[in-house]
Amino acid sequence: MLINQELIVKKKKGKLIEQILNHQVSGEAYIKPPSRQWKEITLRNFNKVHRGELSIEQLYTLLLNNKVEFYQDFSLVQYPLKEMLVYIGKVSNKEIEFN
Repeated sequence: MLINQELIVKKKKGKLIEQILNHQVSGEAYIKPPSRQWKEITLRNFNKVHRGELSIEQLYTLLLNNKVEFYQDFSLVQYPLKEMLVYIGKVSNKEIEFN
């Protein structure tokens, strides 16, 4: 019985991750494809941003260090990053605020 519950939880978590990674955000065109790459990095670092350990600027730098390329500079790219973080927060029931 416990194994079935673990399997159900794992499946649900997998569906939520796929839902997040497939979500389209406005301004996504500012970031070169594949969009899944930057979304995975953003998802992995969501908790750090949520706790205030990582700023949007630092997330941008982290994306650059992971070879994510952008069509625009940070002043425009920050909006799709923020929108993605807000969406992740909505799906995971964690409110996120930016300064």
